[in-house]
Amino acid sequence: MLRLMIVDDEVRIADSIYDLMQEHFDLELYRCYSALDALEIIRTMRFDIVITDISMPGMNGLELLSRTQAIWPKCHFLILTAYDSFDYAYETLRHDRVDYLLKIESCDTICACVEKKLAIIGAEREKEERLQHYGQVVQQVGESINRYLLKRIIVNGIPLPDQKDLDAFPVPIRLNQPVVLALLAMSDQNPLTNNEDSMDILHSVETRLTAYGLQAPSYLSSGTIVLAIQSAQSGALAGNLSTYAHTALETLPQRVEDATGHRLAILCADQPVSWSQIHALYLRAAVALENIRSSSGMVLLSVEEELRRSGQELSFPSMEETGMLWDMIKSGSTEALGQVLRERLQGVASPAALPQRTLSALGYLILEADRLYAVGDGSRSAHLASCKGFTSMDAWIDALCGYLSDIRHSREESWKSREAWLIVRINQYIEQHYQEDLTLTLLAEEMHYNPAYLSRFYKANTGVNLMTHLYSVRIQKARELLLGSNDKVSDIARKTGFCSTKYFNRVFKKVVGISPSQFRRDSIVGAGNP
Repeated sequence: MLRLMIVDDEVRIADSIYDLMQEHFDLELYRCYSALDALEIIRTMRFDIVITDISMPGMNGLELLSRTQAIWPKCHFLILTAYDSFDYAYETLRHDRVDYLLKIESCDTICACVEKKLAIIGAEREKEERLQHYGQVVQQVGESINRYLLKRIIVNGIPLPDQKDLDAFPVPIRLNQPVVLALLAMSDQNPLTNNEDSMDILHSVETRLTAYGLQAPSYLSSGTIVLAIQSAQSGALAGNLSTYAHTALETLPQRVEDATGHRLAILCADQPVSWSQIHALYLRAAVALENIRSSSGMVLLSVEEELRRSGQELSFPSMEETGMLWDMIKSGSTEALGQVLRERLQGVASPAALPQRTLSALGYLILEADRLYAVGDGSRSAHLASCKGFTSMDAWIDALCGYLSDIRHSREESWKSREAWLIVRINQYIEQHYQEDLTLTLLAEEMHYNPAYLSRFYKANTGVNLMTHLYSVRIQKARELLLGSNDKVSDIARKTGFCSTKYFNRVFKKVVGISPSQFRRDSIVGAGNP
């Protein structure tokens, strides 16, 4: 939501403009009665528009303009003055994003000027977002696709895509060519410095591999760099691929230690494998890497031996796969979860035949889902986590997916209930505090939400603008007072939260169709009183 500040040392004028802006625009509004106070607030948050008097004690509007635009160069100003002075107008022309208006101008003129500035700001933001989006896409699309595909194929073991699908993107992965798997790990386990060092290492690796006619899409996860090394040209270097990869990487640990003081461990496959084998090799390599993580140097991994071992045990789920399963549970993707479980556990007759490691990992996910999302005594989740009483994997997976579907339904109902209660809280607070100087920012603070979010949320769930509802409540209370008391119209305006009688009259007539005084007279006549 855009922010607008109103600054004038005349309280009546500042309040009138504030009410005018609140009536016509959906903005986060602030007002100050001195430029010095306004500048203190402007230093703490960005403002999009400032409407300010030009002549004020302590600091005038032109100095506020200069200081504000030094902090927020894109802030627009609307300078108001009671004097038709050429010097003032000339001074404002030296600044960008400034308009100059006389205080004798009508409310419609001020609103039109603000509306024009909002249109300019909207166009500027749309252009900036579009340019930023295009730049990010150009820079990141190739890297993002590479990382996604490597995580999907190598780490998660999801079935390979078709090469023709890959060729539609700028990704240097050739599924019909051999690949050498390499894992690199820094001894520094601090994530703040590790990631920075890892990016420097990746740049160095790319330079070294390029010199040998190689390329290596990479994936960085939890301090481990995963490289898929292939020839840069299709069909080239197939026989020497692993030799060139070892030569390019073998001196890197010493260079890293000399430069950073941290040790770099490299685990590199001793021969190329096909892409269909790389996930099974990765699972074995990830375990072997932990044994050398604190050392410096390169160790060769026996592809033949590790692939033979991988066929003898079920290592599902790995740490990465556990994270993937948890993401599916959180997002409610129960069908995808069931599909992954059936693919990974294919060939296992029943849950009782699963290794303890697999049972523990899957059981933990089930119990954690119950703890965070479910409503009940936990007996159903405990039964599923233990896997007891299920004679087949399909029966257990079906029961698990059914349970998670029930959890998702319960969560959705809970969200709807919380949303309904928030609307009730907002309406109750307005009902109790309508006489006060309520603003969107104050309401948001009371509800512990962002002002822009609260405004969108209320409109989406009620169909009514939040501040419009506030004024509806105030006008209804004013009608009750006009009918049930002898208070003056000016007193009723004050009691119902309006800072000026003039503004109260204008809003009342807009909502009811007649002025407050006419409403009272018509009511008296209608009741049969003289």
